[in-house]
Amino acid sequence: MIFFVRKPNRPWALALLGLAWTATILPALAAAATTIGSLSITTVPAAPSLDPKADVSTWSHVPAVTLPWDVQNEKPASESSTARIATDGQSIYVRFDVKQRETLLANQHANDIGDGTDDEVWVDLWPNGANGFYYQFAVTSNGTHYQYSSENTAYAPTWKSYGSAGAGGFTATMQIPLDVLRGTSGGGWRVQFVRIVRSTGERQIWSYAPAQTNGDDVNFAGSMQGLSKLSARRPKPRIGVYALGVAGSGASGLTTSRVGADLSIPLTSTASFFATLHPDFSNVEVDQATISPTAFARFYNEVRPFFTQGRNSFENFDCDACPQIAQLYTPSIPTPRDGYAVEGKQGPISFGAFDSVGTSRNDAAQALTYQTPDGHWRASTERISADCNIPNSASCPFGLPSIHDDVSASGLSYNDGKHVDAYFDYGSDSGSNVAIPNQAQRYDGGFYVYNNTAGFSMSSRKIGYYYDPADGFVQHTDIAGYALYGAKIWQFSDKSVMNSIGVSEFLDRYHNAAGPYNQTDNNLLFDALTRNRIDVQLSLGSAYLLANNCTDAQGNVINVNPANYQRYAYCQVFTPISQNGLGVTWHSGTVNSPGNFPNHGSSSTPTSLTFNTGRFGPGRVDSWTRSSTIRVGDRGTFSAEVDDARQYLGAGGTNVEWLERFGYTYTPNPTASFAFGVRRILGTPPLINAAAPVTCTTVVANVVAGAPGRCTGAWNLSFAYHRRIAHDELYAAYGDASQLSTLPAFTLKFIHYFGAEKGT
Repeated sequence: MIFFVRKPNRPWALALLGLAWTATILPALAAAATTIGSLSITTVPAAPSLDPKADVSTWSHVPAVTLPWDVQNEKPASESSTARIATDGQSIYVRFDVKQRETLLANQHANDIGDGTDDEVWVDLWPNGANGFYYQFAVTSNGTHYQYSSENTAYAPTWKSYGSAGAGGFTATMQIPLDVLRGTSGGGWRVQFVRIVRSTGERQIWSYAPAQTNGDDVNFAGSMQGLSKLSARRPKPRIGVYALGVAGSGASGLTTSRVGADLSIPLTSTASFFATLHPDFSNVEVDQATISPTAFARFYNEVRPFFTQGRNSFENFDCDACPQIAQLYTPSIPTPRDGYAVEGKQGPISFGAFDSVGTSRNDAAQALTYQTPDGHWRASTERISADCNIPNSASCPFGLPSIHDDVSASGLSYNDGKHVDAYFDYGSDSGSNVAIPNQAQRYDGGFYVYNNTAGFSMSSRKIGYYYDPADGFVQHTDIAGYALYGAKIWQFSDKSVMNSIGVSEFLDRYHNAAGPYNQTDNNLLFDALTRNRIDVQLSLGSAYLLANNCTDAQGNVINVNPANYQRYAYCQVFTPISQNGLGVTWHSGTVNSPGNFPNHGSSSTPTSLTFNTGRFGPGRVDSWTRSSTIRVGDRGTFSAEVDDARQYLGAGGTNVEWLERFGYTYTPNPTASFAFGVRRILGTPPLINAAAPVTCTTVVANVVAGAPGRCTGAWNLSFAYHRRIAHDELYAAYGDASQLSTLPAFTLKFIHYFGAEKGT
């Protein structure tokens, strides 16, 4: 394996090993003939029966198509699946009838919650072909549904779905109103029917090429005739008006009431202007807290509606075997006073822009992407700027009282949709935080060769010390070097006790502008998944980072940059940050492609136990992760997690940090959910710099540093109720799971959507 090459300054040797690995992929390049489907949608005078228990003869006037190909395993489907599609001119009606010998997974009961854990069928629609928006409508065997669209990450229209399990399989039906889809006068309809068996990973599709790796690829979808152009259906404007009341203790100062609005106005059939006025994001209910040891800043998902709506327009760049890099990272932008944006698509061009206006702060971004009709080539460019001037305040980016930052990036990529992906990205940063202009660029290029069971990538990059966008996220600046990644999965027959065995390998070598290594990582991962979904993972390797241990006479950390490298070279230490170990998960998900390896998907009731150990900064860190989710009745789940990280310092002493989290969710019906959660973080996190003080350095709110190895804990208690119907949403919540400590306030929020529905 490449991890044991002793002379990392010879990348050609690593490349030869990678090419040998790639040889396992090449035999799959010669595939059988492509089978692209074509159908004429049946027009019916009245809606067919949507009762999934009704005999299939009630749809006998609608021709059926089969799903003969398992795209995940590149072989014929092992079980029978059929789909039917019809229209009455107002809606699209779909029925799936599938056979399944495996135990049905149907644990989710609330729409839009927990996708990816149950057996599903779905239909992909492209009303304007490859150049139009993409829509997906998915249904589980009990009728729970999910929907997605490339026009809006918050896409949530009202549509109907039903499901019923029977002997040896299930039936699912859908009614999709045509007025929740958008298109132009050009292009033709494309359609794909998909069925996935979660316990085995089998992914059946209707229209296919044996060499394809993505079942939802428009280039292999079938054509569909018989539906009129959607341009005749004028999109409706949407205005979402909310009323909010917050009741808190007198000391908290949280008691308030307010009103505001989110609006979306169509400019064309495929472009919209949207805005938020006096926004409030009190409905945030996402717990992303973690204490896993890391030497880098953590990346968090965006949850605020204004920023999620236009997210698809930005960051359309490839990056293989790379650290986390994002020119636009909206969680770093404070909630604006007002926000204005435009997004859309015109033929092969998609675009987006927003202006987030706050008090003495303005954040703006623009993006443009061109993709060839066959989807193989893509060119993207974007610009993001941040201006902040808050005197006597450290709330601006980088903790400064004022800043101006301007970053631009462009990228060109190629993907044949089957086995080859290649890209090149370039970015440049400028502004008040850039002291040396020629150290504020990003160069990044690489390729990836893959199929559904193997993959190999090689990339090279250079990121300057000052390439650190104020509204972006760059995990590690001041690096130049290369990275390699390879993965191979072996699948077993249905009669075997094993589902799959996989191995992946990762290596990188980066140096800084002064020359010495700045970061190195070597990782080898073995993964075994049994047929009854027990997943065992073993990780081996090492990781090192050039840590800044430089402090002045008062103990303040000195900023070491390209201008003073030589002066402070003596106090920069190439520090180990290794964590390796063994993990076991019961009720794991199923195997995915090497692009996601070793992620085995997800399960609604997993139980996992993981132990990692290794030298981390000035001591050894042992960390345990223990988590479990169990069913409570038919519609409830209880989850628990207890993690700890213990750092045994070489100079003596121990830092211990704990995370304890418990939660309960209940879904009384598909449109409502109730969640309760309690979480506590306490102790001292592991240190990376030997010169750093032994305090609670990462705990930020309501936490007081104590004696070495101890600190006051941070509690979070929250509960929330959410109910959604066609044009209304109701939230009732206490606290905020996204915060470190509880906000002692009760929130009641009501939203009404005038015109179009949420996300359309």
